[in-house]
Amino acid sequence: MDTSDDDQAWVDVALIGGPMDGTLQPMQRGAVYEDPHPGAYLIPDNDTKTPPELPGARAVYEPDPAPADPLRWIWRGWVP
Repeated sequence: MDTSDDDQAWVDVALIGGPMDGTLQPMQRGAVYEDPHPGAYLIPDNDTKTPPELPGARAVYEPDPAPADPLRWIWRGWVP
């Protein structure tokens, strides 16, 4: 885990579940530790991983609430 106080430093977030399971996603430290509602809408690396009824959908990943590990984000579903 990065313990730097620099919000522009990069940390790796582990993505759990969903189309990007097992991926490490680089994120700026401030987006992980300073954002009151951290998370991301990510484009899967392959179109076949998105539901056919939602072309161009984004995978939603967010951490569980504290005291959970902020560097472990769980798949929550899709946004069109």
